[in-house]
Amino acid sequence: MAREDVRTALLSYGINPVEIEARVAAMTDSEILQVKQAIDQLPAGGQVAPDAGFALIILAVVIVAALLILLLISGVVYGGIKVYEHAEQKEQEYSKSTPYPAPPRVGPVPSVNPDEPWTGVWKVIDGQDSRVYVLKQTGNSVVSTSESDYRVEAKVYGAMIVGTRFDMTKNNFKAIIADDFLSFKGDINSQTFFTCQKIESKSAAENVKPSGSWAGKWKVQGSPLVSGLWILRQDGETVISTDESYYRAKGKAAGDWLEGDVYRTRNDLKFNFALSSDGNSFDGYIDETTGTKLISGIKVE
Repeated sequence: MAREDVRTALLSYGINPVEIEARVAAMTDSEILQVKQAIDQLPAGGQVAPDAGFALIILAVVIVAALLILLLISGVVYGGIKVYEHAEQKEQEYSKSTPYPAPPRVGPVPSVNPDEPWTGVWKVIDGQDSRVYVLKQTGNSVVSTSESDYRVEAKVYGAMIVGTRFDMTKNNFKAIIADDFLSFKGDINSQTFFTCQKIESKSAAENVKPSGSWAGKWKVQGSPLVSGLWILRQDGETVISTDESYYRAKGKAAGDWLEGDVYRTRNDLKFNFALSSDGNSFDGYIDETTGTKLISGIKVE
């Protein structure tokens, strides 16, 4: 009976039955009696053990939960530190930025204040639209005015401004200025890229005269990549080369300005031209892989 009592008691504590059988079988009668006496002395017929086990389980759950919360807080703090360090590193990189070489300027040159180079009216000349930024710089802060087609808030870092352009949503805005302070290259969300040129006033951009006549034959020179006979036709603001032209080109005319692309097998070349007052010649530039080249054209019969 003593052995059976010990076996039953050990089973109630959740010990493996196989292990119980081995232990009980190995005990002497004297040892069995001692174990039985010890079990009989436990309060409430051995009910303490389950309560103690339950308490240990609760304690373990609390400890694990506390550790998880601690790890979560540590992760958030660590992540915040990393985000701050990344932002600080980016600001340091921006602060080292230098102006890019200015492209040739075609047309009138507006005034520039080197202490506030971002202040002024900037017309998009290469991008998805032809709107105007009107910016005001005060120290290291650059914001748009009420006249601007876009709302911008940015901070100056070296030759760059970095901030936000507010459309229907907030968009990341970056721009870097040319070394003559007359143009800048910008991007929105590192996806939409554009170039702006400084002009004297917004009214000058809005009240452009009708496009001049770009249709006809033009003898172009200045770069071996585009020199030769250009034969163009014009439909409103769209100017496109004909099949007889030496080069395939397409552009958009605005007043006496023409901007567009020359299509080549390996890479396209962007151009900007300004028509003379008599409409018989133009000057401008074209962006090649080796740099910007001055271009001129003369109308031929």
